[in-house]
Amino acid sequence: MVLPPWPTIPMLLALCLATTRPAGIRLGHVLRCARGPAAFILIAAASTMLTVDLNNWHLSVSEEGIVQAAALGARAMTASIAMLMFASTTPLTTVMASLRRLGVPGPCIDVVTVMYRLVFVLLESVSVIRQAQTSRLGYSTPRRTLNSAGLLTAAVLTRAWTQARRLEMGLAGRDFGISMPTLNAAAVNWRFIGACVVTFSAIAGASLLEGTLL
Repeated sequence: MVLPPWPTIPMLLALCLATTRPAGIRLGHVLRCARGPAAFILIAAASTMLTVDLNNWHLSVSEEGIVQAAALGARAMTASIAMLMFASTTPLTTVMASLRRLGVPGPCIDVVTVMYRLVFVLLESVSVIRQAQTSRLGYSTPRRTLNSAGLLTAAVLTRAWTQARRLEMGLAGRDFGISMPTLNAAAVNWRFIGACVVTFSAIAGASLLEGTLL
């Protein structure tokens, strides 16, 4: 966000894609997951290029707008891929343990953990209900598809409300906000942290040097 787009963005993007194999993640998996964010980023970048003149009802595209849209899209895409890499390599338990060590309040961590678990409960509910509807030919015609989609939405919302209430009762039953003792045997890899610091420092130095030379 602070460094100039060139050559920061290409270097960071190349770093993210190059570290997929050492991290044990398939490159195709990351690219498939990035298709959703890419669609929203493309729409946002396209809207940035357009200049609307409400007085004459005229749309125009300027060279400056194209440059800004390209920089915006590249930044957002690089950040999205970096977030996907983080989500694919770091378990939530590790993230929560790190937040506790940093002094984040216990209630905040409990809410994040509960919401994370609730997402998978709802995804499983959607899969089971949709499979049952498909078995009963609920998506054989457009009219049945619309009806089944409405029933699916209503059932998932009802189950989400019920499950959220149960999770709230569970949190209240174990003294909401008081951290529970957990096993955390993961040690800090200072060699890895040092390598990250050196790498990002090199990228920042190269970007600043390139900007100075230009």
